[in-house]
Amino acid sequence: MRNRTRSSVAVAAVTIAAGAGLAGLAGPAHAAQSTMPLTCDGQQLTVRVNTNHSSEHGGWGVGQIVAGGTGHLVPTAFSGSLVDNAINQTLFTFDQAKGGGNANHSQPTVTCTASQAGVLGDFLNPGETPPPGTMVTDPVTFNLTVTAVRHS
Repeated sequence: MRNRTRSSVAVAAVTIAAGAGLAGLAGPAHAAQSTMPLTCDGQQLTVRVNTNHSSEHGGWGVGQIVAGGTGHLVPTAFSGSLVDNAINQTLFTFDQAKGGGNANHSQPTVTCTASQAGVLGDFLNPGETPPPGTMVTDPVTFNLTVTAVRHS
């Protein structure tokens, strides 16, 4: 699957927490950034994150809340899937917990979700063959869940 999928995962993880007081952790001021809509425990938020990452998994940076609230989110876990809606089949899933599931264990968390619709070809590398039984034009949905500690 395309680096875009990894980037979406990384963006989501990083999306969840960088902020005013922790700007130094978010990277240099000239770092590329993007925003991402999330629903966190029923509240609509837009979070800004760096789009450059230290690894293919994006790291565990912080995301600054820029709309729908204030503060930042510190990710503790993320998971997701890519579902082919044409054949009603999950093409892949992922699950990753910070610190082996022991990070920020004594702090209250929020659960944030996001979905992105597209076609399978959007998530494949150029020239990559789609999985058996699928076509590059199949409608797909990328689903993401992030558990994070919210700081105001």
